[in-house]
Amino acid sequence: AHLICCSESTRTDLERFFPATKGRTSVVYSGVDRDVFFRIRGAELASAQDRVSDLGIKKPFLLFVGTIEPRKNLSNILKAFAELKKSGRYQGVLVVSGMKGWMTENLREELSRMKIERDVIFPGYLTDAELRYLYNLTDAFLYPSFYEGFGFPVVEAMACGASVVTSNVSSCGEVAGDGALTVDPSSPEAIVDA
Repeated sequence: AHLICCSESTRTDLERFFPATKGRTSVVYSGVDRDVFFRIRGAELASAQDRVSDLGIKKPFLLFVGTIEPRKNLSNILKAFAELKKSGRYQGVLVVSGMKGWMTENLREELSRMKIERDVIFPGYLTDAELRYLYNLTDAFLYPSFYEGFGFPVVEAMACGASVVTSNVSSCGEVAGDGALTVDPSSPEAIVDA
């Protein structure tokens, strides 16, 4: 049998943990539906700005999309965002769109301790159209994940023309190629600089 993987990093992990698969895997990259994720213009741009405003999000904003769990690295995103706010280098808000995963119990305390609880917006579940609007209107999409099999949000954001900051480990850097700034996900300072 031949196996299909969605990235070289996934193939490497698969072959490391299951040596019998060595030489029996191929990489086939995933894509996004270009009828859903694309750059918007004209009348749809005005609609997007109205809908984003209805969600309580005022431009400018930075964006994270993904399940809220440790491997997604929200903790270092928050540290970087807090530093940007504290230093006065960014006046906007951070939008965190995603369902709560595991180990999220202390998130509100972390926001309070960093003094950014009023600057971080959790809009909850969003439709594909709302995600498209956010990707199109964000100043930057932040996705410095510690581990991804592929990293669909990176490709979705890029399809919408967003500036992307992602991880230089796992599949994120591989998927983004030259289309994003890649950083060490363990370094809030690198995220700030990007």
